[in-house]
Amino acid sequence: MLAKKQAMGLSRQGLDTPSLHRSSLHPHIVLRQVRLNSRQIRVQAAPTSLNSDMMSWLSTQGVDMDRTGVEVSPSGGLVTSRPVAKGETAASIPESLWITKATAELSPLGPFVTDLSPWLAVALLLIYERSIPNSQWKAYIDTLPIEVTSPVGWTDEDLEELRGTQLLSSIEGYRAFFQQEYQNLKTIFAAHPKIFPEATFTWDAFLWAACTVRARSHAPLDGEDVALVPLADLTQHARGGAASINWAVKNAGLFGRGRVLAIEAERALTAGAPVAMDYGPTRTEGQILLDYGVTDVSTADGSFALTITLPEEDRFFDDKIDILELNGLQQANEFVVRAAGGAPESLLPTLRLVNIQGGDAFLLEAIFRNEVWEHMQQPVSEENEDAVCRSIVDGCIAVLGAYPTSIEEDLTALGAAAPGSRAAAAVAVRLGEKEALEATLKLFESRMEKLKDLEYYGERRLKRLGLLDKEGKPTDWDSFFEDGIA
Repeated sequence: MLAKKQAMGLSRQGLDTPSLHRSSLHPHIVLRQVRLNSRQIRVQAAPTSLNSDMMSWLSTQGVDMDRTGVEVSPSGGLVTSRPVAKGETAASIPESLWITKATAELSPLGPFVTDLSPWLAVALLLIYERSIPNSQWKAYIDTLPIEVTSPVGWTDEDLEELRGTQLLSSIEGYRAFFQQEYQNLKTIFAAHPKIFPEATFTWDAFLWAACTVRARSHAPLDGEDVALVPLADLTQHARGGAASINWAVKNAGLFGRGRVLAIEAERALTAGAPVAMDYGPTRTEGQILLDYGVTDVSTADGSFALTITLPEEDRFFDDKIDILELNGLQQANEFVVRAAGGAPESLLPTLRLVNIQGGDAFLLEAIFRNEVWEHMQQPVSEENEDAVCRSIVDGCIAVLGAYPTSIEEDLTALGAAAPGSRAAAAVAVRLGEKEALEATLKLFESRMEKLKDLEYYGERRLKRLGLLDKEGKPTDWDSFFEDGIA
């Protein structure tokens, strides 16, 4: 995570933004989109000559290009330049070439960035170095996109295609956050105009730099250790089996005093293969697009996130929040549902706990505290399970009804959009959300139809006591006493 003041902005988890859709019938259910489908996009690839200049510069800076097994493709992403064996380091970039907060502190900006979070310091250094014709980082900076690749930088016309989606709300949250950060920095700019010329440190320049730092930094060089790493930051994004490498920071040099970022092959790669990693294994393509400006079409099922919040006005709030925290959860918890179907782990237990009322509330008593979460793994009562299902069904219906287009219209629009375009990505956002919501709606509607057939806590309890047999029929009372159960 970044420094406290910036923690909600550029962490790997992305922005914490207000949810776009809320069900008026169930205010504790918040539905938030977190996934989209689109062709992979890497816009504004640098001209081949600029990438060639960067490779030459890296060679002069101590990178052994003869041993490096990667090169930049015409589309702007890294590919292998020769076969690379599993476990082999395809390229390594020394720490001296990373752009970090320490780099900024050694520049003329040093006295003014010491108290800033790392990502802000790096962003300001990018603006500063880009304005210097003979910057030592020129060969690298010239390869960076000229404009913002994230939807944060899309035009209003582009964003119109996102109307009704959660991604649009997240974009607005990003912009508001960056604008606040920029306003805070203007005090420093105004006090030191020679270091921060007004014509150079503009809002547009700041937005470009902030989004560039977010788009080009990956674990383990993120958060407090955020760094821009020339060449390595052209690693492509891919999901599942298409991911082929990982980043690893290793000691190097005499006595291991130096460090390098190693690009390591997770499997054998042929020459010309994409050098790709999953930018965020626990994240979704919607978040990836927002933060990195790229998407991967290879995983084609949409997703939607449900944020389940325990209302503070709940009669049993103290007991329920205690149980949640004892089991590693919080007052608000996010669960991703997918078009492929199935309920995420802990979603149903959380919903059951949040919806416990009336006759089921005895399970919240202190005597059950160590075992209540285990009970939540299975249906508690028909009334409770009905409330669980209705909260999701009503929420899905409310959100689906708020979209300005239908799934059929989205499919038609997606087919007409240019592959890899902003329009294609935007339409895919809507489509991915709806597919996930439709799948979740059907899942819980189907569950509601089977409520009479489910086994609930009371029945399970009687079976454990031997009062019901496996078929749910009363047992022989004589054997019950003979076995010493009573």
